[in-house]
Amino acid sequence: MNEITEKDVKRLWVEKDAVCVELKDGRIGRELIRDYEPLRKASRKQLENCRVDYDGVWFDDLDEGLELSGFFSPKKTNPIGRVFWLFPELNASAFARRLGIPQPLFAAYVNGTKKPSLARKKLIDEELRRIGRELLKTVA
Repeated sequence: MNEITEKDVKRLWVEKDAVCVELKDGRIGRELIRDYEPLRKASRKQLENCRVDYDGVWFDDLDEGLELSGFFSPKKTNPIGRVFWLFPELNASAFARRLGIPQPLFAAYVNGTKKPSLARKKLIDEELRRIGRELLKTVA
């Protein structure tokens, strides 16, 4: 894919959950706000104060930017890694110990270099739910 620059962009806008770019060739790309911590923490006004600048979208109030090419790159979906990225207060090493999974193997699940078996995935999902229930009990 050729490099995408500001000359290729028709329009830029912010939706409730994403920053969107439409190219002059009709393609529309989206980057989810939840995938970028500075954007997740930003106010709507800060998000809307953005502009296309050469090969990226720049958020002036945040001093942050996203590459235009990223809007059109295939997205990896790694649900295990996503949980630990969205909730950095969860400690992946401690979670691995809790399950009895070697930490290096669990780290590979988190970063997507290895994929757990269906049985292991079910075990991980059940443990995440168990932790959620335990948290609810402690604050209720």
